Amino acid sequence: MRFRVIFMGLLLLFSGVTVDAAAQTRVVTGRVVDAATGQPMAGAELLVLNTTIRAVVSEDGTYSIGVPAGQVSLLIRRIGYRRYLVEVPANQNTLDIELQEDVLQLDEVVVTGRATGVERRNLANAVATVSAAEVERVPAASVEQQIQGKVAGANIQSNSGAPGGGVQVEFRGVTSINAVAQPLYVIDGVIVSDVAIPSNANAVTAAAGGSNPSLTQDNQVNRIVDINPSDIESIEILRGPSAAAIYGSQASSGVILITTKRGRSGRPQINVTQRFGVFDLANKLGFRPQDFSSASDVDDEFGLAPGTAAAYNFQPGVSYDLEDALSPRNALSYESSASVSGGDENTRYFASGLWKDDQGVMENTGFQKQSLRLNLDQALGDRIMVQLSTNLMHTSAQRGVSNNDNAGVSPFMVYAFTPNVFDLDRCLESDPRPICANVAGTFPDNPFERSNPLETIALMDGAENVWRLIGSARIEWDLISSTNHNLQLLGVGGVDQFHQKNELLFPPELQFEESRSTDGLRGTSLLSNSDVENVNLNGSAVYRFTPTSGRYTSTTSGGIAYTTTDLNTSRITSKETVPGQSNVNAATNVQVNELRQRTENLGFYLQEEVLIDDRLLLTAGFTADQTSANTADSDLFLYPKAAASYRMNVGSSVLEDLKFRAAYGESGNQPVFGAKFTPFTATVNIGGIPGFQVQGPVVVTDLKPERQREIEGGLDATLFSGRARLEATVYHRRVSDLILQRQLAPSSGFQTETFNGGRMHVNGVDAAVALAPVQSRDITWLLRTTFSMNRSKVDTLPVPAFLPANAGFGTGLGSFKIEQGQSVTQIVGNVPDGSGGTEVAKVGDSNPDFRMSFSNDIGWRGFNVSFLFDWQQGSQIVNLTKLLYDAGGNTEDWDEIDPESGDPIGLHRISTFGNDIRVYIEDATYLKLRELTVSYELPLSFINGIWPAARYGRLSLSGRNLFTSTTYTGMDPEVSNFGNQGVGRNIDVAPFPRTRSFWFGIDLGF
Repeated sequence: MRFRVIFMGLLLLFSGVTVDAAAQTRVVTGRVVDAATGQPMAGAELLVLNTTIRAVVSEDGTYSIGVPAGQVSLLIRRIGYRRYLVEVPANQNTLDIELQEDVLQLDEVVVTGRATGVERRNLANAVATVSAAEVERVPAASVEQQIQGKVAGANIQSNSGAPGGGVQVEFRGVTSINAVAQPLYVIDGVIVSDVAIPSNANAVTAAAGGSNPSLTQDNQVNRIVDINPSDIESIEILRGPSAAAIYGSQASSGVILITTKRGRSGRPQINVTQRFGVFDLANKLGFRPQDFSSASDVDDEFGLAPGTAAAYNFQPGVSYDLEDALSPRNALSYESSASVSGGDENTRYFASGLWKDDQGVMENTGFQKQSLRLNLDQALGDRIMVQLSTNLMHTSAQRGVSNNDNAGVSPFMVYAFTPNVFDLDRCLESDPRPICANVAGTFPDNPFERSNPLETIALMDGAENVWRLIGSARIEWDLISSTNHNLQLLGVGGVDQFHQKNELLFPPELQFEESRSTDGLRGTSLLSNSDVENVNLNGSAVYRFTPTSGRYTSTTSGGIAYTTTDLNTSRITSKETVPGQSNVNAATNVQVNELRQRTENLGFYLQEEVLIDDRLLLTAGFTADQTSANTADSDLFLYPKAAASYRMNVGSSVLEDLKFRAAYGESGNQPVFGAKFTPFTATVNIGGIPGFQVQGPVVVTDLKPERQREIEGGLDATLFSGRARLEATVYHRRVSDLILQRQLAPSSGFQTETFNGGRMHVNGVDAAVALAPVQSRDITWLLRTTFSMNRSKVDTLPVPAFLPANAGFGTGLGSFKIEQGQSVTQIVGNVPDGSGGTEVAKVGDSNPDFRMSFSNDIGWRGFNVSFLFDWQQGSQIVNLTKLLYDAGGNTEDWDEIDPESGDPIGLHRISTFGNDIRVYIEDATYLKLRELTVSYELPLSFINGIWPAARYGRLSLSGRNLFTSTTYTGMDPEVSNFGNQGVGRNIDVAPFPRTRSFWFGIDLGF
């Protein structure tokens, strides 16, 4: 029957017959305003239920809408406000409406498919949303940092304190052992890249030259940092397969849907924001107090050549704060942004610009970002809407050098073995240090180690520049529009393209380069060029049917999606460079390397949603996709989904609505690029003839995506007449067909084989509570709390237990172990076996016991105070920075007496090295004041007296990461030496020091 209706509609359309929306016999007029402020609600939409009749509120808040005869139901909506449903009698022709702000997001429309959405009050999945206001409160380098602590079920942590540094995002626990760990990012319908490309600093630090051959120790940035947070209208987070199944094998780690701001009808509106701030050290490690009575005692204690201490002008009782000397800067940072929007019913526009400069606390470090955006909406007649989105971005970063290294380069690797008795700062004119005689402007060599960190940071160059363009076009065509039927065709095409250039220079005059102590070559120049391109093409059809009775609405959607991802990275490593030259050809030892990756994905989807009596929602659908990452790249893999919710209108003064929901969904996790190929080395030279050499891994012929199956159930409640909202969800996720490697017999000619096998699961709970105790013209108060916890376990493992690659440095230093029957994130290490030897045992887990957040937003007249606390309970960290300081006898608490052994506590700890790692396993519990903002809304009369066209003015003071309460003795309990990966976090090895930021802001609207 439905297909016959569609056919008849198409016949009428193309035969030139107009399908009448409804018989309009009278006109209703009125005004729509904000209930609290009385301001006109320009852009609000009015709908006549059970018809397609609609109207938009004009700039002065007035409206006029033609309605059928008799009593009608009128629905009024505006983004950020509660829906307003009212019955208009047959004899009433005027109606004024007051809209209440939807501070609890009760009536927002949430995505349920690639082209469909449903109001949150009927939503059958647990989907989190973050509004523009929540994102913009306190400046941060990256969008992820601005949603920390605001989403239940999200574990978002910064990998280090480096400017623009990388951020790890994890939803509902670990999703894989060896596959992709970061979520999928979709901006205005376009899948964009969040790849983290190493800078090639490893060529100097040799971090991968030790027991862990990983290039992910370069402290790289994940590229979602390029996006301007001020452009964001809303963020929707699909945390599990039951919601993310619409993206198939690309959605294993969740999906973050970002919608950018668009223009609204009316006069042009200009918004300007200017912020000034400073960054400051949040914490220090400290040094062992030194007490020497003479210079010769120093030389004898540290085995220095006689007279060394005197040459550095050692003075008894004088020590130097080498951490302050390394990070002395509190330079002024700033963020300037502006936007303009407006248009009419046919053409709307939004344009914005950003110029951001974050100064690092170390010399030669910082992060800059510039962004230009233009969004256009153009109506082509009554039925076709075209949306264009363009965003040009430029980011540049200097992150210095930090994290693990094996060359004595990283500052806190060096400080571990450098007592604070000598001044290592730059030599000045008339410097009292004899070693500085006649060498003003240079740095003295560090007599204790291979390098002087102050010299390294001052003279090295670590520039990273990225130019990026994200562009998309969307077309919506209302092919059929009638009282009962609506057929809409949608097409989206987009491209995300960026070029990343890394130029690193370590000049030959650096101490560690000049001594040729690491590789025998003096001076290093590194050049990397990376090009990334994502192409998206999506086509969808959405058919909605509403019977005359209005009892239910059926929405059928289907479509096709095609994406490609290209990555091409070329690296030039030059050593033994010419002094004063940075060109990579000005060297005697030049090496070239190139990495190329291309992946294609093709998917199909079909979904059916039925909403009955505005209470019962039933959803079912599937995605079928294929990817070139599979061995059989033409095979289709099916990912089904189903969900249901039922909302009861209780109507009491305490409990207004109660909704029960359940959902099931499947998604995948694609094999990493190249896993299906047997690698070859093409640099073999045999008698002058080039050749190939087969390397270790071989792949089975049926490598396919990992399969995730998740079932979730929950309840949502609206309480106290819409002043409180409760969401609670429990879930069980099972991941099968894990991508693993197994050892092969040497006689095979190969070392390992990549294959699918094994199974793991994750169980967890997410909950969120929002409460608005007071919402009046003078006072507003909004509280939010989130809670989440999860546990993982390896169910079956077809290979012996193993230590995953890039997840530690061996059991002597603490590592991760994948073992049947155990947590996926367990930490293992050497411990005494009770008989004088050692054994490998579980010593911790990187997964927290639970996470909670608490936020308050309090307004009184023009004043507003908002703050956010983020609490992590449990989780363990392998504090290898402390082990390094103990090995150098330089830990701040070294001389404190251990009550059990009677030895100095530092000596006691290091004496257990290799036999008992537990002394370096620490609790990662913390409570952080993530955000604090105090603002004042200037009186409109005062603003208009200065500029009559002004709409608002606001002054604000804000800060990020201002306070941390923790027993962890490292710099910060948020740390990851190996960057973004599911297994292998919480390993602390000489990271970039943590910072806090303070900001003063001015916001103006015209």
